Amino acid sequence: MNNSVKKLFEVSLILAPLILGSSAWAACQYKTISNPHPDGIGKSYCDRPISKVMGWQGAPWLERPQRIEEERTDLLIQKLNLKPGMVVGDIGAGTGHISQMMATPIAPNGVVWAVDIQPQMIKMLQKKAETLPKGRMEVRQSESKSLNLPDRILDVAIMVDVYHELEYPRETLQSLMKAVKKGGRVVFVEYRAFDPDVPIKPLHTMSVAQVQKEAEDLGLKYEKAESLSWQNMITFINP
Repeated sequence: MNNSVKKLFEVSLILAPLILGSSAWAACQYKTISNPHPDGIGKSYCDRPISKVMGWQGAPWLERPQRIEEERTDLLIQKLNLKPGMVVGDIGAGTGHISQMMATPIAPNGVVWAVDIQPQMIKMLQKKAETLPKGRMEVRQSESKSLNLPDRILDVAIMVDVYHELEYPRETLQSLMKAVKKGGRVVFVEYRAFDPDVPIKPLHTMSVAQVQKEAEDLGLKYEKAESLSWQNMITFINP
């Protein structure tokens, strides 16, 4: 390949995604499932069936007294290594169980952005925010493809048993990457797939390899995977 042809090829690699859209060059694509699983929405992403959302009616499950013991959410917070003054995001925050726990290590000046798509969960989050010092928890309602967060505001973003339920995982993750500072962390916490000791429906579990495949397809840089009681905690760096 001569220099002029090589230069043209390199330019085409840069311009093509802008012209055709990033999804045209993505390894991960959406597909319709002809015979969907009862727990799915009839659509797959990156060859992974997308599960139905656990609705706001499942709030008691998120607040059950034995959750810390069963899922070791206390160990999760410890492994996040949060520091005073950090700005963190709890994406798909639900009732705010994790948001409230993150609010302590980032005190006194840190902020938790608690995001959820369900209006009923938003009301629960607002009530929980009222129990914390003013400004410690900001509540934001998301949309199906956008988190509605300011750009480059988060030091760390976490999704706890949420990502597998996103109807538009690609667009939502792109929105999250815009909200996370360059060099910031994006943490997926997902029930461990293929583990008979994890009492969760299969479509609500994910393997580390699958999470890594989908995250790296958008440019996130894999850092590490750690095991919790029922879940894997997979950390990426936002480039």
